[in-house]
Amino acid sequence: MRRRAKPANAKAQAKPPVAGQRPRRLEKALQREAEALEQQAATSEILRVISRSKTDVQPVFEAIIASAIRLCDATFGGVFRFHDGQLHVAALARVSQEETDAYHSQYPRPPDRSFIMGRAFLEGRPVHVEDILTDPDYDPQLKAGLQRVVGFRTLVAVPILKDGVPIGVVGCARREVKPFTPAQIELVKTFADQAVIAIENVRLFTELEARNRDLTATSEIL
Repeated sequence: MRRRAKPANAKAQAKPPVAGQRPRRLEKALQREAEALEQQAATSEILRVISRSKTDVQPVFEAIIASAIRLCDATFGGVFRFHDGQLHVAALARVSQEETDAYHSQYPRPPDRSFIMGRAFLEGRPVHVEDILTDPDYDPQLKAGLQRVVGFRTLVAVPILKDGVPIGVVGCARREVKPFTPAQIELVKTFADQAVIAIENVRLFTELEARNRDLTATSEIL
C-alpha cells in the first residue's frame, strides 16, 4: 500500500518557538503593565493633591511636572501659565538654582513662535523638537542666554487647554538629542488635562468662598 505524502509544511508547523521569543513577549507585556500601574498611581497622587489644594494650584503644578518628568524619562521640565498677555513660569522641576534664575530672566514673555512654549501655546497643539539647536525659528537670544545655562536639546511642549483655549503649557526636556515617543507625548497631554482640573477646582472654590462671604455680610446687615 502506498503511503500518503505528508504536507510540506508539517515540519514547519511543528517547529518549537524560537528560544527567548516567549520570554521577550512576556517581558514586554509585564513592562506595559508596570508602566500602566505607575501612570495610575501618578494620576491618583495628583488627584489627591488637587483635593488638598483647594485654594492654591501651585502644589498641583509641582506634582504634575514631577510626575511628567519621571514617567516620560525627561531630564527636567516646567509648567507655564498665561496671564496678562504673557507666559509665566508656574513650576520647574529638576533644575539647579542657576537654571531657575536663567528661566526667570527670560520669563514672563509674550507667546510667539521663537520659543517652543510660545509656539505650542499659539498653535494649541503639542510641539516636539528633536534638536532645538537646529530649529530655524528658535530665538537667538535664548540660545545665548537660557540655552547656554540650561543646555537642553530635545523638547516637547503641550498646551493646557480649557474648552479648546490655551491657558498654559507643560514642557519636558532632555539635555541630549533623544526624541520623545508618541506614547510619552500623549502622557504629557494627560498631565496637561490634570492641570486644567486643578485650575478649575481652585477657581470654583475661590468663587464659592467669595459668594459665601457676600451672603454672610448681607445677612449680618439685615
